[in-house]
Amino acid sequence: MINITYNRSAKQYEWIDPQSGEVFTFESGKANKAAAWRFALSMLDPDLHDAAQRWADETPQLERVIWKGAEIVATGGVEEKSSTLHMVASSDGYGRYAVQMTDHGYTCQCMSFVENPQYDQHANKFCKHIAAVVLHAVARAEY
Repeated sequence: MINITYNRSAKQYEWIDPQSGEVFTFESGKANKAAAWRFALSMLDPDLHDAAQRWADETPQLERVIWKGAEIVATGGVEEKSSTLHMVASSDGYGRYAVQMTDHGYTCQCMSFVENPQYDQHANKFCKHIAAVVLHAVARAEY
């Protein structure tokens, strides 16, 4: 688990590397909190970080979904049930979603996928749960 804290007196985000104990600081602001999390991920799980960064660079319209998926993977939220079925943790911590691979791509049960999916350049539908399954497979294959 990556724990980014906010130091109110210094008005900055902080992350402490659990291996070295070194404190890394980032200016306040929503974008900087995300940058702090991505930096911590790059230190703790470079394969996952690199896979997410490459995908986000190739498909910028999915950037938010990709990094949310990376958060799910980083917290161990992807369970492979079979080669075509994964159970993915809900980001609110209550329950899981089934992500199924079909002949036409991935499907998910979440409301985001059903009501407001994101699309890549090939018109494939995505949500953060599908992104998590893809990142889990890609990042873990690089080991």
